[in-house]
Amino acid sequence: MKLFLNNTQRLFLLLTLVTMCFISCTTMQQTSTSRRLNLNYLYNPNTFSLHANVVAFNTNDTISTIYCFLPSKELLFIPDGDTKSCQLTVRYTLYQINKGLKVQDTAFFVQHIKLDNKKTVYSFSFDVKAKDSSDYMLELIFYDITQNRAYQNYIQIEKRKAINSNDFLMVNKKGVPYTQRYFSDSDTFAVVLRKTLPREWKIAWFTNSFKLCSPPYALSSAKDFVMPQPDSLRVKYICDTCYFTVRPHSLMHFYRDSIGNGVTLMNFSNHYPALTHSSELLQPLRMLTSQKEFNDLNLLADKKESVDKFWLEAAGNVNRARELIRVFYTRAMLANQYFISYTDGWKTDRGMIYIIFGLPTTIYKAPDIEQWIYGTPQSNKVLVFNFTKKNNPFTDNYYTYERNEAYKVSWLQAIDTWRNGRVFSIGN
Repeated sequence: MKLFLNNTQRLFLLLTLVTMCFISCTTMQQTSTSRRLNLNYLYNPNTFSLHANVVAFNTNDTISTIYCFLPSKELLFIPDGDTKSCQLTVRYTLYQINKGLKVQDTAFFVQHIKLDNKKTVYSFSFDVKAKDSSDYMLELIFYDITQNRAYQNYIQIEKRKAINSNDFLMVNKKGVPYTQRYFSDSDTFAVVLRKTLPREWKIAWFTNSFKLCSPPYALSSAKDFVMPQPDSLRVKYICDTCYFTVRPHSLMHFYRDSIGNGVTLMNFSNHYPALTHSSELLQPLRMLTSQKEFNDLNLLADKKESVDKFWLEAAGNVNRARELIRVFYTRAMLANQYFISYTDGWKTDRGMIYIIFGLPTTIYKAPDIEQWIYGTPQSNKVLVFNFTKKNNPFTDNYYTYERNEAYKVSWLQAIDTWRNGRVFSIGN
């Protein structure tokens, strides 16, 4: 017997199931792994057919505003009187995350968007009740009921410290918020501050000279983050007409009394998170090479020649080399997007594992922990990486893994697979 549901019923069922699963499954419960929810879709760009950019801003001590941007090409507008419109359903659940996950608030509403042929991006905003002295996680779901397309994400809102990164909103000259913390040379922005904050701030600049992290088995190479000295320091007054740019290949840090007590903006390249220049394409190859081999490649004046030489020798022919390049640098771009912290995402612990091993089969996530699992109980081999969130003056997205010599065999096998012209995956 077939069961037919109308659009509203399907939406209610979808949102109910997703929310129930998240409430009961997100935290890492050791006693009942069957209740844990696999969140690997968070790092899979093909999971959702609807995409959005979202940023949270602490308006005051009780309210945070959520700004949302959706590409017009992904929305379906249908006749609505004299015009066309799209009905986008929005559901959110706000969790307090100081001690585990506690539901703070839930809401559901319909956002009506009228067609404007001049717009390539549509935006709207809404407020959530988030008081000071706590940090929050916002589960956000958009659903285009007309074409059955959905988007889901989790947005962290910091409000526990006296000054939080969400107390700053960067906007362009038209007042439109930026949804990311990385900028290009041509980006000019003003800073909107939470109402209670002072207007005078220190600005420190740091060169992005941070190196690639060490392999997962290299115990002697594992070092904690070392705070660098700033290249320069100034005191600036922030106003509605005070505009800023971020220097190339640098971090720009706004703070009050001490570094880390503010917000950090980055400019790693004009096309970040993509890697396009030959010199950029060469650097991640350090994961696949010895130090001597990488130094030899780096000595060649023509960096494109260096990159082509490596991949052609690994693949054996042009077509296979192109496929390896496509997969490797797509993963590097996604690592830049998902794992950007105080440096490029591909240089981080999670970024390196993501590039070499690919998207994990399973990801379990709690507020300060991520567990990545490659393989299934039926696999001949299962790899597990445990990432822990660490305090960092520049970012709230800094995670490191527990290095162990036991990873050496799997790591070297993965590197050999890449170097022999194949994309590595568990089971190869």
